[in-house]
Amino acid sequence: MQLIYRRVRVILLNATNEALTVEGAEVLVGAWSAGRTISHGETVARQSARTFGTESSTLGRGTEAFVRFASTTGYFQLHWHLPWVGELRCEPVHDDAARRITVYTNDDDPADVAVLITLPPHRDPLR
Repeated sequence: MQLIYRRVRVILLNATNEALTVEGAEVLVGAWSAGRTISHGETVARQSARTFGTESSTLGRGTEAFVRFASTTGYFQLHWHLPWVGELRCEPVHDDAARRITVYTNDDDPADVAVLITLPPHRDPLR
């Protein structure tokens, strides 16, 4: 069994009324966690949730990755970085600046962090 030094688990709650399609997903440092991979072409159904994450099994190295989603209302990108020393940085970006994306982080164990990202429904600017 491989020893894991740093791990980030991401739960994406798609509270929109549209599916999100993965346009790109890449681990920059570390590797996808077993059973928590996400790859190009996969979808996150409307009103559903999806879990994915990364980990590092190298002493002295953290983990970093990004996932880019597309929908009928635009793009949504998520980037996270958990360094060997320091706190998790998790940056969700949506091309609709009015959309309020919420990020809840559970870092009770700073080496094994869980993040809940909630993507709310798209608001019609004319309403």
